[in-house]
Amino acid sequence: MKQVSLFLFIMFCLSSASFAQKDTVYVQGYYGTGGTYGTLNDAIETVLTNGNINNTVFKLEPYELYVLSRSIYLDHGQNIEIVAPKAGKDQESAPPQIVWTEEGIDRAYIIQSYGDIVMKNIWVRFADILGNQVSGSITFENQDEANDPEQGYFDGCLFDYAGIGAEASGAICVKADHFEGNFQNCYWRNNSDIHFRYYGRAISFPFQSSGWHYDKLLFENCTFTNLGRIVMQEGNEYGDNVHINHCTLLNSLEWVFQSAGWIRNASITNSIFVNPSMLGYRAVDVCDDDQDYDAFQSGLCNPPGGGLINGITEVDSFGFSVDFTDLDRKIFIGNNCYVFQDWMLDWYSTAPWAKSKIQQRLSEEIYNPSPMLGENEINFIDSTDENGNKVFKTMNVDWATIYDEDPDFIIPATNLDTIKIFVEYKWNNNADIDWSYLPNAGLYQTWPLPENMAYNNANLITAAMGGFPLGDLNWFPEQMAAWEAQQDKEWENISSWLENGTPTSIKTVKGVVPVEYELNQNYPNPFNPSTEIKYSIPFQGHVSLKVYNTLGELVSTLFNGIQGAGTYISTFDGTGFSSGVYFYQLEANGFKMTKKLSLLK
Repeated sequence: MKQVSLFLFIMFCLSSASFAQKDTVYVQGYYGTGGTYGTLNDAIETVLTNGNINNTVFKLEPYELYVLSRSIYLDHGQNIEIVAPKAGKDQESAPPQIVWTEEGIDRAYIIQSYGDIVMKNIWVRFADILGNQVSGSITFENQDEANDPEQGYFDGCLFDYAGIGAEASGAICVKADHFEGNFQNCYWRNNSDIHFRYYGRAISFPFQSSGWHYDKLLFENCTFTNLGRIVMQEGNEYGDNVHINHCTLLNSLEWVFQSAGWIRNASITNSIFVNPSMLGYRAVDVCDDDQDYDAFQSGLCNPPGGGLINGITEVDSFGFSVDFTDLDRKIFIGNNCYVFQDWMLDWYSTAPWAKSKIQQRLSEEIYNPSPMLGENEINFIDSTDENGNKVFKTMNVDWATIYDEDPDFIIPATNLDTIKIFVEYKWNNNADIDWSYLPNAGLYQTWPLPENMAYNNANLITAAMGGFPLGDLNWFPEQMAAWEAQQDKEWENISSWLENGTPTSIKTVKGVVPVEYELNQNYPNPFNPSTEIKYSIPFQGHVSLKVYNTLGELVSTLFNGIQGAGTYISTFDGTGFSSGVYFYQLEANGFKMTKKLSLLK
């Protein structure tokens, strides 16, 4: 199943989670060795020489510093796992930090990998030991085998002070035909470049590259502060599945998801986006030559693109070939907050440069905040046929769950004075200033970090699915256990929106967890117009239940997404189908079973 399938993410997490089955190498750091550089490099290269890299876990010490003396290089078929204990609430439990030597060596790649990477509870600071920012990346290179995906699993990691990255990409650089990235409980902090400070990205293909591909990206319970964008793709590149769930973003210079128009499946749910796409747009960018500023204020000019997703491109206009049509695409946006804080809204017109333009009667050149989605994007998602029926049933925005309220963060990660100057520079003369929030907190390994992205807004605290807070729940640790207990149900709901355009209608049968897979005969059978199908799965994973006709053509998807272990009942409604024999098929974790049903009208 190539579409929503998050099961591979979870399986990759589980397969790499138990490092007790591997050899463990305990690596001393800079402090423990009295100031030695390259201890992590040496440990890895020793294991590589012994040919045991895929069966080894490198365990780092809390509140340590690991100074790289050279890039970590992994050849084809070589995988690496670097872990540390989960950080606590005191300084001594701070995540170990990886930094660069200050020596003038090639530092383009922190890790250059032709294999898979697992990192847990590691603080990667894209700077040297003296605090100077270094423009490098963790880079996934293409494997020999065309269908062998590069996999990255990052849990509890902090990507700090990352700039434009290797080859003008991001903190994570992807140069692979098939990349699967799973980011859980991670924090991208101050991803602003030394010079092109609007370029910092969480994950990106290299600038002006073509042909690379995201098979799957999942960001869950992650935070992003002071960066250019979360996801970047351009040229002849697109993503099959990109999912952002329970994430918090504060201060992005440009679109949250750039070139999301070239996407097959995406969901953005249960998240907070504060001051997104701050650079905004101008009237002169959207108005025709014969339209003045009054026309702009009256809404008569062309609509701007969205700050969350900048355009949705029709498949026929991609400029490259894909194996799907617009009708195959799935997009769901729901249970989110998208808002500009008052200071930012005010700055659009009161920045000295903006005031100067207004005084010169050039208001059409000042910038304006971008909407979450542009009018063209909304019209595409809500396209109707000549009978008024929705064309794309699996593209939806649940507007009833979209908020525009300031969360009122307890300690926002914003250096207000410098960020205002920086934004004005970008509007005016493209000059640069370091607008990062307290970067020395990273240099000195301050823990906990000075910011606190929990918030006070009572409406948002219960606005996520299931009544949980919107955004990264790591800022609400008392809520995490309860959320994890219903995580499967939440993903069932998201998957149902993506597959069916409505919340899930699957019923759960209470009782003992099943010990084996089972697909029951539908009841009643024959039926008219509806029948129920009961099935059981003993393990959490990706589940699909689909109905086919006698030609083997898919006629209905009853469920396609993540489900926990349990017994379920799905209803197949045969209204609109012809009488005859159909087949329903259950697939889960490698199990497959097909049975026959009869619709008799």
